[in-house]
Amino acid sequence: MAVDVTGKDNQTQRDAVLAAVGAIRENPAAPHLLADLAASGFYSQFHFHRIFARHTGTTPGRFLTALRMEEAKRLLAHTSETVMNISDRVGYQSLGSFTTQFTRLVGISPGRFRELVDDLAGYRVAEPDLERARAAESRTLGCELSLPAAEASGPPLGDRVSFVGLFNADLPQGGLSGFGIVQGAAGRLVEQRPASGRSEMFLVSLPSDALLVGLAVGGQAGTLVGRGRTAGPDGAPAELVLRRPDPLDPPVVSAAPAVHLRPFLTGAARRR
Repeated sequence: MAVDVTGKDNQTQRDAVLAAVGAIRENPAAPHLLADLAASGFYSQFHFHRIFARHTGTTPGRFLTALRMEEAKRLLAHTSETVMNISDRVGYQSLGSFTTQFTRLVGISPGRFRELVDDLAGYRVAEPDLERARAAESRTLGCELSLPAAEASGPPLGDRVSFVGLFNADLPQGGLSGFGIVQGAAGRLVEQRPASGRSEMFLVSLPSDALLVGLAVGGQAGTLVGRGRTAGPDGAPAELVLRRPDPLDPPVVSAAPAVHLRPFLTGAARRR
């Protein structure tokens, strides 16, 4: 998620990073070399790389890759284009390289992602079958959510379902080290601590009537997000503050939370 940065030049720097991210979003297939991104804001490459990471939490190269994967997921979900055409449209010269990168970051292959989208079609995030998912886990840690006043005009926490993925990484990519579903303001998360003993928590909160497929593809109206760390050794609950997505937030690339839920959906399980 985007990082708060202080200092008199903060807005100028943020504007430069916003311009770079806008250029990447407009044409993710372009190379977007660091030299070009930096020059557009009249920064040296070294300085721009540093302020980009400070405002987004990641590097320009990793942000570009995440946006390419986000666009590839959208095309796989909403068009009938071949994987080869999609690979070319998001800037990959080799189908093999695209497939390898997509599988590593999204968590499943492009073909399996299309199957996942089909399996989730028609389900809402408040699907009763997902009660079994909440009840199926035994190793848990606490989680408490809060909603700042700025978001009070939207659905209250009681009308939301929040999906929390634990990743052993600074971006929500690849496989999970833990997962949880929270309804309302508090819930239980599955904890499967990685070797490092720490996990980054990335949360996507959706209105209860939203389509579950949005968890895999993104782009759902009313989405709120949050980020934090797992509870410490004393077992204190992890606290996450929900907020609206920021343009400088790297996309949630991983489809692992949706993959985790698929076996609990009656119709989807029957089709597998």
